Amino acid sequence: MTARFHKNGRAALLAGVLVSLVNGILYAWSVFILPIEQATGWTRPQTSLVFTFILIFFGTGMMTGGYIMRRFGPTLTAAGGGLLLAAGLAASAFATSPWQLVLAYGMTGGYGIGVANIVPQSTGLSWYPERRGIVCGLMAFSLASGTVVLGSGLAGTILPGLGVSHTLLCMAGLVLLISLPASLLLSCKAVPPENGAPLKPTEGLTTGQMLKTTRFRLVWLWTLALQTGGLMVVGHVVPYAVEQGATSAQAGFAMGVYAVANGVGRLLFGLLFDKKGCFFALLTDALCMIAGLLLLTVLPAALGYGGLLCALILIALAFGGTIPQFSAFIAQNFGPAHLETNIGMTATVFLIAGFAGPYAGGWIHAATGSYSMAILLSAAIGCVGVVSVLRLPRYLKRP
Repeated sequence: MTARFHKNGRAALLAGVLVSLVNGILYAWSVFILPIEQATGWTRPQTSLVFTFILIFFGTGMMTGGYIMRRFGPTLTAAGGGLLLAAGLAASAFATSPWQLVLAYGMTGGYGIGVANIVPQSTGLSWYPERRGIVCGLMAFSLASGTVVLGSGLAGTILPGLGVSHTLLCMAGLVLLISLPASLLLSCKAVPPENGAPLKPTEGLTTGQMLKTTRFRLVWLWTLALQTGGLMVVGHVVPYAVEQGATSAQAGFAMGVYAVANGVGRLLFGLLFDKKGCFFALLTDALCMIAGLLLLTVLPAALGYGGLLCALILIALAFGGTIPQFSAFIAQNFGPAHLETNIGMTATVFLIAGFAGPYAGGWIHAATGSYSMAILLSAAIGCVGVVSVLRLPRYLKRP
């Protein structure tokens, strides 16, 4: 597959992979929940609120990142996002109250990730517009890999010895070490596809026009339904695994398994999008999410730790598949002229799913003493995604 990529775009792809890898810190928050609670006595709703604000400001950063990229270019945009993320992680090391942690890790770090995250997909798609699914899947896979490598891998390994504060400072330094050099390699340049006529950079709907189309709204609703379930789980993987009888080591491993399956799902569904079309890929993704959530309520009790992992893998595959498919759908249906800002609108999902998933999950857990009700609610919401996909074909050829 690599040999088929245009040689002049490989540097941009590699840089995008590295920036996306660093941005994977977005989903590493679960590693810090229990150590912070044990050290400070803060409650689960308070620590869940941090992840909620990470997602909200990640979404805000993506929504504005396209406009920033148009004004300052991909290099400065990615570098600025990396600096904000590093600053947020460093400030988190000195937080003495929940609101300080929300401001540092959630708002500053989350916004930096969002701004930087718009660049890899936009640059990759500008070089390879005919391979939308796999390019988006590659960048999304790198984002998920960052959770494993930098989250449950590096942070999870050094955290017991260094403590939360020093671990956060180390992560801040690593962000600067990777993201700033990688930003220098990012560039956008439209090249002709290998087959057929090249896309004209002036073709396509504006962001405002895109938002008015029914097909965008249906896929947006599909993404919201699946992200709600996935984000509820990814924000609570470690504590949920412990609640189901897993040891701390097993819970950390479960987070790593979730992250790996999440990344595989991004590549798998991105490839499925290119090969089988959007309808088949979107519907398969929604059914996979619903099945995984329902199994998560029964398999841990029936099969123990192995059952927990099986359910988490299904959820992670489906959750991972939403990100590249939404971006690829936008690139496929609305043209390249306003690609940066159009892709940024995918993040509007996080402004709702960020509350509906992690924070609501923590609140329901505090009220009921269990995650079961929140998981079942997420599965029911997933059915909305199925209905949205079934309505989609009649609108694919309409504005």
